[in-house]
Amino acid sequence: MEVNYFELYSELKAWLQNKSPTSTEQITASIKSFFQNKYQNYTVLPNGGSGEYLLDVMVTNFVPLNVVESDRSSMSVQPPSLNTFIALESELGGTGGSSAYGVHKNVVEDYIKLLLIRAKYKVMVFTSLPFSGEENHVSNRVETMREIYNKAGGHEQGLLLVHLVGAQPRSTQVQASVKEIMGFYISSNGEHVDRIAT
Repeated sequence: MEVNYFELYSELKAWLQNKSPTSTEQITASIKSFFQNKYQNYTVLPNGGSGEYLLDVMVTNFVPLNVVESDRSSMSVQPPSLNTFIALESELGGTGGSSAYGVHKNVVEDYIKLLLIRAKYKVMVFTSLPFSGEENHVSNRVETMREIYNKAGGHEQGLLLVHLVGAQPRSTQVQASVKEIMGFYISSNGEHVDRIAT
């Protein structure tokens, strides 16, 4: 499977803005349904109402519970290979996501999980809040993620970052919105980040 991050971003953005989910749960469900719809010829986890398997979304060539089958006398491994083509993690707030630091701490935790998974293509969907008086906070968060990407090493295809604008009504948890979406591509060598124009 070959994936063009720029096309994937454009399609995901259009899907989210067309569906117009409003709550964090609806946005996450819409992201999952996008991948289930787009990659129908592959296994998209979670599937069939199952819970998450390691990450929010994984596009694979196998179903974990069907890897080994038994005919009562022996067990056999079914798929000829076990490949994860696309791994996606999303963090749109979560527990402790009521401050700029808390939101980004949650994002980084999920981002590191994503970097530790062996998958050819990786996508991180996230939101953020600015610190008081901070300018260009999205660029600052993206740069932090580029630095972490470099420290993790071993990535061949770079990584797609999808940022959903975040707001904080009153003093509550951050609320992401699909009204403003930005895409960034971390180069495979981790030396630079390109903003994806749409």
